[in-house]
Amino acid sequence: MVSVKDLQDVVDDLKGQASKRANDLLEEGTKRANELFGEGKTEVRRAVGGHSDGAIVGTLALGLLLGAIVGAAIALLFAPFPGDEARRRLSESVEKVRTTEPAAKAGNGSTRPVSTVGSTAHPAS
Repeated sequence: MVSVKDLQDVVDDLKGQASKRANDLLEEGTKRANELFGEGKTEVRRAVGGHSDGAIVGTLALGLLLGAIVGAAIALLFAPFPGDEARRRLSESVEKVRTTEPAAKAGNGSTRPVSTVGSTAHPAS
């Protein structure tokens, strides 16, 4: 005669095997779906004449570099004063910042005025 405990062990064993099999199938399905999705993206890009991810990043970097060069050239061409004057004004601005810098470092680094509340003793009443 088969006991209830033996039947329960068999059922638990079958549950464990079924659970493991379901997890394995789920992992395999997810893996295949991701592979197909990746291939699908590549196929869609190729079909519409798109570029690969590497080409897109390279094009972006090249565009940023060329934009910086063109911007610098335009800034030099349309400067309101000659190069010597621009360098002199830039030097003066740097010196102004340098002279005010130690005063800023003396505080806590904040640009807001320091509060004096509580710094003086109150008269005893």
